[in-house]
Amino acid sequence: MRINENNHAYYESYNCKIQKRVEYVLDYTIKITKLKRLLSEIRKEAIKLKEFFWNDDELKAKRDAVNFFDARMQAMAYYTLHNLEKYQQQGWKELTYGGGNIDE
Repeated sequence: MRINENNHAYYESYNCKIQKRVEYVLDYTIKITKLKRLLSEIRKEAIKLKEFFWNDDELKAKRDAVNFFDARMQAMAYYTLHNLEKYQQQGWKELTYGGGNIDE
């Protein structure tokens, strides 16, 4: 058995193209590893943020509550205006102040 004393002979057997390809593949592998680590960190942060957002059921319940409140406010405004018109038509000054002047 022979011992190879020329350590550079193995390296020289690679041509320049293959060396560049190996460098590219190693670089690419490192980038993929960094990207996977970054995505893992993003996923962990996203799970923490999940509690700040509403799911579909909660969003629907909140929209229903807002719509119900809006409908009540619209009805209240309508009936308030309607009652004011009726008081005006029926002579509300006479009904409330006995026909006198309000400012007195």
